[in-house]
Amino acid sequence: MKKAFQSSFLKNLTKVFSGNVVAQLILVGLSPILTRIFTPADFGIFGTYTSLLGIFLVISAFAYEKAIPMEEDRDHVRHIVWLCIGISLVWFLSGLMLYVATGWSVFSLMGVPVAYVVPILFGIGVFAASIQQILTYWAIRQDRYGPISFAKISQSGVNGVAQIGLAGVITKTGVGLVTGDVLGRIAGSMNLLVRFVRQEGFSWQRGKWRLLAKKYRKFPLLGMPSLVLNNVAIQLPTLLFVVFFGVAASGQFSLTQRMVGIPIAMITTAVGQVFYGKASELLRENPDALQKVYWKLTSRLFLVFLLPMGLFAAVAPMLFAWLFGPSWEMAGVYAQLLTPMFFVQLVILPVSQILYITGNQGWQLVWDSSRFVLLLAGFFLIYQLELGMTAAVLFFSITMTLSYVFLFLLGNWGIKRKDTVYADQME
Repeated sequence: MKKAFQSSFLKNLTKVFSGNVVAQLILVGLSPILTRIFTPADFGIFGTYTSLLGIFLVISAFAYEKAIPMEEDRDHVRHIVWLCIGISLVWFLSGLMLYVATGWSVFSLMGVPVAYVVPILFGIGVFAASIQQILTYWAIRQDRYGPISFAKISQSGVNGVAQIGLAGVITKTGVGLVTGDVLGRIAGSMNLLVRFVRQEGFSWQRGKWRLLAKKYRKFPLLGMPSLVLNNVAIQLPTLLFVVFFGVAASGQFSLTQRMVGIPIAMITTAVGQVFYGKASELLRENPDALQKVYWKLTSRLFLVFLLPMGLFAAVAPMLFAWLFGPSWEMAGVYAQLLTPMFFVQLVILPVSQILYITGNQGWQLVWDSSRFVLLLAGFFLIYQLELGMTAAVLFFSITMTLSYVFLFLLGNWGIKRKDTVYADQME
């Protein structure tokens, strides 16, 4: 059984990881072209868009999508998927009508001036990303990791080609980058949606929606607030830097996130998706083996990435200036300062959802809340003391690194507690 598990884990990991690598290589390969077409201000607007998208994405389906791999009954799985899609559609239509009727958007709330079309594109982007996220969990439940990879490759391919193709057509700040991203997300989501509809069809029963919403109520009640705080904490620098230091300075940080943060997120997401599926399976069939897998996976990731990240830190400023031009050297300095955080993310993020899997969403919420308050207070203190953006980036790196280490220890405690309570909750 152990060999079968390892074989299945590695096979699925190879599928997802290879797809994410190809998808990221497309974006990385096109980035030197994009940095010579678009300005730091363009990347500042685009960074704000992607940061807000990441925050709104976690509430787009009330976090019910995380219950999909845990449900045993296939009919119930299909109903959870349609429940999530329905919630996401309501969010999208409500936001669109509010903006068209009043002109209000989250961009105006932040005081970030954007073209009229950007909030509309933002809503479409969130909806498309939500569909892709929901159906990614469905594919994990089906143990079909190939379609996940193909959807990622489709997203990156369309994204990159569209951003370059629109550069000479759309001249308003940030709109070309945003439009390309939205088109890429539509391509990725449609790829999975077609597969789902062909296999599962359109039928559902509203009565089952109510029962399943009640069974997995911990996800919207505790999991969703935790996810919001988690994503806000991650996106906080981009959102605050654009307000505190301007779109050009924020654009330097956004390039760092695009070139290092996003690739790391794609790698950890690939490993994490497979771990999430297998950990859910272990809890159903062999709970005692979960802690061994938890430690074994993180220790191997530690050894694999220790040397590469150390070398990257040594050459980051020079590398960024060479790849993207001398005007982007500061982005390399930020990458150097953020390397400890990036390294810990590579090791711990793949198993970071263990508290959701083990039913400890309350402790996850406590961790996310504490980190958010600490980051928010620290950034405002740095701003008031006029210590500058470099100090803010360094503070962010140190705080995030230590918080991830604590999350790992908390996750290990959560496995020992074995507070998994999703069975027998439907009445």
